[in-house]
Amino acid sequence: MRQLLAIAALLACTTAAHARVYNYACNVPDEATGNTRLHPLRIDTAKRTITWRGSTFKNLKEGNVGGDCAKYCFQATRSNGDVAFISTATQGVANLMITYNRSGEAPNDEFDCDMILDR
Repeated sequence: MRQLLAIAALLACTTAAHARVYNYACNVPDEATGNTRLHPLRIDTAKRTITWRGSTFKNLKEGNVGGDCAKYCFQATRSNGDVAFISTATQGVANLMITYNRSGEAPNDEFDCDMILDR
């Protein structure tokens, strides 16, 4: 019994060690002014979510999840069927692509993002 509890505690510790939150700042062009605005992008591997512009995409998949993966990729789906796909590269650079599941809208948007480093 003690051995089983020790194994369970060890698994809980190792799983928590791999859970991370990645924060990015993404460049979004403002068509009205011609300027670029920064919007936060958050990838939470513990909650298995991507948060973008106040909306949460769930059921996060990691690794080679399809599409063009530079180094490592993430993909999650919003409740309405929209899909967020993030391809990360070296030096904290990433590309965010939102694929919309609605008629009458452009099929997708792409944004360049830079990782925000915690100090």
